[in-house]
This record gives sequence, C-alpha cells and structure tokens, in this order.
Amino acid sequence: MLVSVILPTYNGSKSIRTAIKSVLSQNYHSLELLVIDDGSGDDTASVVQEFIDKDNRVRYFKNNKNSGIQRSLNRGLREATGELVARIDDDDEWVDSQKLTSQVEFFKNNPEYILVGTGLIVQDTKGRELYRFLNPVEDKEIRQRLLYRNCFSHSTVMFRRAEVLKSGGYDEGPETLHVEDYDLWLRIGRLGKFANLASFSVQLTVHKRSISGTQKLVQLKKQMELTKKYLCDYPNAWGSRVSSWLRLWLYLGFGKLVPRWLEYKVVAVYKKN
Repeated sequence: MLVSVILPTYNGSKSIRTAIKSVLSQNYHSLELLVIDDGSGDDTASVVQEFIDKDNRVRYFKNNKNSGIQRSLNRGLREATGELVARIDDDDEWVDSQKLTSQVEFFKNNPEYILVGTGLIVQDTKGRELYRFLNPVEDKEIRQRLLYRNCFSHSTVMFRRAEVLKSGGYDEGPETLHVEDYDLWLRIGRLGKFANLASFSVQLTVHKRSISGTQKLVQLKKQMELTKKYLCDYPNAWGSRVSSWLRLWLYLGFGKLVPRWLEYKVVAVYKKN
C-alpha cells in the first residue's frame, strides 16, 4: 500500500533536511515524498535535489508564485498517487521510524477509519523539550471533543486520499487560513471514523516563525466561526460554543500577560483535557 507524504515548504532550506531525512528513514519503504515548494527564494530546490539524486522516492514541485499553504497542500493531493496520505511540515521531524508502519497497519485492520494521528513532542530551538501530549485516542472520545478543539496535530496524521478528495480537499479560502486542517477533519468526519495512536512519533520545534499573539487571536476567532458550521454533526455543540467564548475572553484579557514558558505549560494541560 503506497503512502504519499506531502511536505509543503516556503524558504525552509535550513530545516527541511531534517524533515526529509526523517521521512526517508522510515522502515516502511513503500512511500513517495512530495515536496511542494511555494515559490521559495532560498536554496530549497538545491537541498531537495541532493535527496532526489540519491532516492527516487523524492519528487519536487515548485509553484510559479507564492500561493499559500492551502493551495500547496491541494497540489500535493493532486500529484499524489498513494492510497494513503501523510503530512509533515518542513520544520518538523518524525522521531519514530515505525510511524508509517503503525498507521498503515491500523488502516489495513480498520477499513471504516478515515484518519489516524499520533502523539506529539514539542521542543524549543535549543532542543529542550517543552511538553508532549497525546490527543484523544478513540473515535467516540475524539468526536466528543472535536468542536472544542482540533484533536489532531497536522504532521502526525495519515488519511485516506480518496475520501479527502471526495470532500473537496483543503478549503483555499482566507477564512480557513491557519485552520485549514481543522476544517478538513470536520468535513471528512462525516465519511468515516477517527483515531490517534498512543505513540509520540513527531517532534515539533517552536521558533520565531511560529504564529504571533495577534495571529493566535485571529486563529481563535476563525475556529469559532468554523465550528458553527458543524454544530449538527458532532456532540456537545453548545458546550463547545461556551468554551470557545471563554477561551477567547481569557486570551483577550490575559493572553499578552502570560510569559511564553507558562503558555507552554497551559497548552500542555489543555491538550490533555
């Protein structure tokens, strides 16, 4: 069963080597790695070419102009040939060589499932672990919480390509920028079941390119607007609305006063609940 790994990038030459190496180091070898370059102005192309010269599973595509993450992801879906699709960002790393194997086996044994993720490790730019968390594991538990928050980390997921295409792929509108993954999960959840494997397979680095406080506020507002469309599709509709308003109110009141180290701790606790 072929797995297509989509890696979108924009001026990511300094970090993309680690991401690519972690994909090619998987013990599941039936994969293709699709690097979607969103019009980078750095030497991303030459870095990727180093891997293409050594491994024919790596494919490189460059957008004619910077088109945004949603269009890059949809291009990856169009170019993909695998039945299953996995995602990784250019500054993330798969730290479990069994990641793809475990997820493929899960899909083989559970044909009714459409999306499966894993746990996540978060570190700073000096390699110090800030926190790690596992999202809800079972489909029922995920659905109970999905209107409260996104229960999947993008670089951990694997999904069935046919069902995602049937749902229209990633929404390319400005209203889903920074929440494009959340929007997709909410849509495809109508077609199949969800799961998260109880393993920490992905390492994410928080750095200066992470979204700012202002962007976080915008993201919170977008999440609130997004989930309004799915109140009839998932449990706890009105409880999730109250929770969203409370989070927004707390962020508006205290978000800028919270030091970064404490924010990480709060996020870790929030992810567990």
